Amino acid sequence: MDKLKVIFVQNADNGNLEFESLWCGKVEDGCIVDNIPFIAKRISLGDKIKVEYDEEEKAYYFDDFIEVSGNSTIRIFFKTPEMIEVVGRELEKLGCIWEGFTQKAMMAVSIPKAVNYSPVKKYLDKGEENGDWTYEESCLCHED
Repeated sequence: MDKLKVIFVQNADNGNLEFESLWCGKVEDGCIVDNIPFIAKRISLGDKIKVEYDEEEKAYYFDDFIEVSGNSTIRIFFKTPEMIEVVGRELEKLGCIWEGFTQKAMMAVSIPKAVNYSPVKKYLDKGEENGDWTYEESCLCHED
């Protein structure tokens, strides 16, 4: 499958624009998101999307959804990056997939559609209550 770098542009909480480029696999009628987003919201690993090519910038941009995967995306923010690997291994035991970003002491987590979200949420809430991290549900397709 051919891969494209697709740019997602969104409004940040401070009113500025945020940009994130994600690898996507080219399929006959669109592209499949092949990375877990760290910045882009309301998008998940496995979503099928429509992209537009900008001739002037020579870049592909997200245009619309074709089909959502049903996977959820969360982001976890740490005070220091040392916990990323440990938390990642715990989330793997719960069926999640993750990517770490040590420079920003954060991780992006994909919760596959087939995974029960309840134990994942309990784990996340407990760590947040203990002050180990904060987290956000940037694309929640699961129900509690």
